[in-house]
Amino acid sequence: MDTTTIVEIISTLPLFSHLAMNQIERLARAANIETIPAGGLYFSEQAAAQGLHLLVAGRVKLFRMSEEGREQTIFIFGPGEPFCLCSVFSDGQLPANLAALEPSTVLVVPPGELERLVAEDPGMLLMILRVMSRRLKEAMDMIDALSLRQLPSRLAAYVLTSAEGDVMTLSITHRELAKIIGATPEALSRSLRKMSEAGLLKIEGKEVRILDRWGLEQCRASGLA
Repeated sequence: MDTTTIVEIISTLPLFSHLAMNQIERLARAANIETIPAGGLYFSEQAAAQGLHLLVAGRVKLFRMSEEGREQTIFIFGPGEPFCLCSVFSDGQLPANLAALEPSTVLVVPPGELERLVAEDPGMLLMILRVMSRRLKEAMDMIDALSLRQLPSRLAAYVLTSAEGDVMTLSITHRELAKIIGATPEALSRSLRKMSEAGLLKIEGKEVRILDRWGLEQCRASGLA
């Protein structure tokens, strides 16, 4: 991919929105563009990864596999989001696997160029720290949700955490959502149906609308009555 196109891509990414054009152009000359086919594994656990990775297009998931072969999805990343931040300033060992849910494009900034950029523009480091802080909070929310015994409680916690206002828009399949909350797709469908019948939620295509927030909070705390 030519440098001009990479400059255009970098200019659209929120993490680089404050950079001057000469910084963007230098970044474009050093960066690489990589593609991942749908279902393709981009990183495997304990593999080496270096530099800053940002998703330009598509959707990818970070996940771990148990010894029994059960998959636990940790994060879903969309366009514009950086991922594998734990390897940016470390030895590059990854704690999980990363695969594409759909055809995806990734911008890779080499570690040397990133270090130069951070040295001359400390604001970049601050933005990376903000992203890492948000990810830490999301991880703690997930740990809290997965510690709940009942599936309806875990599902309620996920909806309450993910919704914008009273609506959660599903950008992933029910199968992937089931992996996030530690359930089978069949059990997830049953829980969604029961919560809908209880008047807590309304399913409208890819949207899950919260009808009774107080009731959903109670479901998170003590399960579905």
